[in-house]
Amino acid sequence: MKARIRLGMTALAAAAALVAVVPGSGSAGAVKLKAYGISSDGTLMAAFKTDTPEVLDWVRNPVGLVTDTSLIGIDFRVQDGKLYAVGDYGGIYTVSLDAGSECTLTKVSQLTVGLKGTYFGVDFNPAADRLRVISDTGQNLRHDLSANTTAIDSPLSATNVTAAAYTNNDLNSGTATTLFDIGTDGDQVVIQSPPNNGTLVATGSLGVNAGPNAGLDIYSDLGNGKTISNTAFGTFVPPGGGATFYTVEPLTGTAAPVGKFPLPITDVAIALDTN
Repeated sequence: MKARIRLGMTALAAAAALVAVVPGSGSAGAVKLKAYGISSDGTLMAAFKTDTPEVLDWVRNPVGLVTDTSLIGIDFRVQDGKLYAVGDYGGIYTVSLDAGSECTLTKVSQLTVGLKGTYFGVDFNPAADRLRVISDTGQNLRHDLSANTTAIDSPLSATNVTAAAYTNNDLNSGTATTLFDIGTDGDQVVIQSPPNNGTLVATGSLGVNAGPNAGLDIYSDLGNGKTISNTAFGTFVPPGGGATFYTVEPLTGTAAPVGKFPLPITDVAIALDTN
């Protein structure tokens, strides 16, 4: 029987006040957004549209790793609009998405703390401009790209949490943000609050087997530079099954399938809204 993280109504109510979520309704209701993913072994990158994950626009080899041998996660940073990737030895890279057969990586920073774990979640905090890195061992890191320093935050209150995504990806000074994770032991959406404390509270069950290596990202729809709504997307690979792309309702946990990837895509990053 899978271990589950307890529901926390206080944290859930607080998150609900901060998050406007567009409900996922499967492939029929999936919005068409530009997105990127990495393969389960971290050696391939792919581009696709969120309404048709079964069709990949391209598949490329990342080129330019320094010391690292593969990628563990990707995310867009709202401060500069660039796509970033994190390597298995802690290198942090910007990703060139220009046309061609390869994805060119440029190293811009380095985690100053060694990574511990097999599966990782990577996401930028849009309010604090810090890169959050979590792992299945409970590691909880916070990296400042400007200062090139990594803070070791309190371990997560549960292990096997392998995906992370912040809401409200905008630069509005009055916008707060909430960090959602995927707990793969109980196949749950969880809130990490406060993020630096590592405290996890479940919001609900996904209703699907997430597998050990889950991916999550949240797209923020903007109006005049401020978030109007958030839409969450996940990629889950159950044991013995193929990678499937889902819409996810963070406040209930419910996951609705959009389609299957032709490759084992285990992390995704949705291109930012520039409105």
